[in-house]
Amino acid sequence: MLRNALATALLLLATLLATVPAGASAQSTDLPGARAIGDTLTVVMQPILSVPTIVADGHSFTIEAMASSSTTGWTATLERGGLSYSLALSSVSYESSHERWFMTATVPSGTPEELYDLHVQANGGIDDVTAHSVMVEDTLSNDFYFIQIADTHLPTHLYYYQSGADTDTTEMDDFRAVIDDINIINPAFVLLTGDVINEGELEDFLDKRYFTRTKRILRELDVPIYLIAGNHDVGGWDDSPPSDGTARRNWWKFFGWRYLNDPPPGEEIYTQNYSFDYGGAHLVGIESYNNYDRWRRSIYGNDSFTDRQLDWLSDDLSLVNPADAVVLFYHMDFQDQLNLGSLGVDGTLWGHIHSSSGSIGASPFNLSTDNVCDGGRSMRLIRVEDDIVTPSDHIRAGSSGQNLAIMFDVPNDGTETEIVATVTNWQSEAFEYGRVKFHVPASSMPYEVDQGTITHSIVDGSIATYYVNVALPSMSVTTVTISPGTGVADAPLPTLALVTPIAPNPANSGANLNFSISAPGHVTAEVLDLSGRRVATLCNSYTPAGTRLLSWNLRDTSGQLVSSGVYFVKIAIASEVVIARLVVLR
Repeated sequence: MLRNALATALLLLATLLATVPAGASAQSTDLPGARAIGDTLTVVMQPILSVPTIVADGHSFTIEAMASSSTTGWTATLERGGLSYSLALSSVSYESSHERWFMTATVPSGTPEELYDLHVQANGGIDDVTAHSVMVEDTLSNDFYFIQIADTHLPTHLYYYQSGADTDTTEMDDFRAVIDDINIINPAFVLLTGDVINEGELEDFLDKRYFTRTKRILRELDVPIYLIAGNHDVGGWDDSPPSDGTARRNWWKFFGWRYLNDPPPGEEIYTQNYSFDYGGAHLVGIESYNNYDRWRRSIYGNDSFTDRQLDWLSDDLSLVNPADAVVLFYHMDFQDQLNLGSLGVDGTLWGHIHSSSGSIGASPFNLSTDNVCDGGRSMRLIRVEDDIVTPSDHIRAGSSGQNLAIMFDVPNDGTETEIVATVTNWQSEAFEYGRVKFHVPASSMPYEVDQGTITHSIVDGSIATYYVNVALPSMSVTTVTISPGTGVADAPLPTLALVTPIAPNPANSGANLNFSISAPGHVTAEVLDLSGRRVATLCNSYTPAGTRLLSWNLRDTSGQLVSSGVYFVKIAIASEVVIARLVVLR
């Protein structure tokens, strides 16, 4: 009764605040009403931050976009900071049974390993960016590890009517401690198995912006994260002021697919379920929940999985290579609807109960993982080697981040040419793929390290970022030093050559060319106009030896289509330069 009374009072307060005349000081800038709404899903439905894609350098992935069937002029780029890499689009088609576009996008060879934003544009004013949605890797290894976490309950585990709920950020502090560890551990990806948000109805209610704030903190991860909804995310509360279905609609707005409100005839499933492959493993995410607000009970039922979901799961698993490892992840099987043995999966990962349960040695394993929130700061490492999945016991980030930490002897901000990083790992787990990122002046390239392996580097303006993989034994202290390299004269000098001429030429929608280098090195590729002014940057990174594809979508650095005229593509490595002439006709 008390909760209902407080809810009614807060709803009245929200109504009063909404009617305050312009210019009146209804609330200070510290109150939630001052928060601006964050990035919502508009055009691109996949890949997105919560359902990203991981693609090998030079390979392709699928973009799904909601737009009119008459839309033309689609282009796509990968962006990070000041860097931009044009994607070659093929198989661009509108599927009427799915009521959206499907496009095959190819990553240019030589694109550095990194987590990129996807920028999609088309005629008619379409201009959409999905942050942290495409991870490019040199190769997708069959031997890797990933991390599962559960129950972050962002931004606070207090309910909106409790004292201090509006200013409490303890759950964000807990999550950031886990994020800091994950960025050092450097897993292939992260699975977050539901109850991401504490109250899924509060994005717009009194401008509390729970989804907005959650989406921003997720961008602090250096690796892709796959989300699956839990009951706190989409279930709703029957006695809360926002209308039934608000939580689920909020999820669709920020992390889901808005077409699920009225699914197209080709996929009448209503829930957000998906799968992806990495190396020799197949991962399947299934939405599960308690339908607390009883919204659309005829569609969503009461608990766990609907019949439509179970049919979808059966169809998905039927297409998996029998030799591949298969792992399911979801919030909880509330009604014990899944028979893991008959499904033929290696195991399942879930949360909800805020404790760890199950045996890591069972086959198939059935493991819940302790919560991130409430100071738990838990995570579980899962290794995949030769298609064999081996989960570990859960580990914790520590109350003050003391279990895994990295310290630099000088600022790691691009101003110092020599930096010492000390990594302490007091965990019971070793992390063989650990990573340290150094930010150093690009003017002193190349650099070398005294421990670990430089996988690649990225230059953005005057700063070079070096990615160093280093094994981190359990209960250990590891020191890595980066400094300007010596003995450069002994390194093989790269030979640069055009393999194919730029084509088509003239061009009116895009152009490609292939170049080759005989030895790895830092390649820059720029588009210049007749006056020598840089129009676009196509490549600015350390590039392996071999043949590489360059693509230009005929857009300048601001994303605008260039006008008709003569342009030059200038490719440079070390002291070598090649130039290709291109005519653009519109």
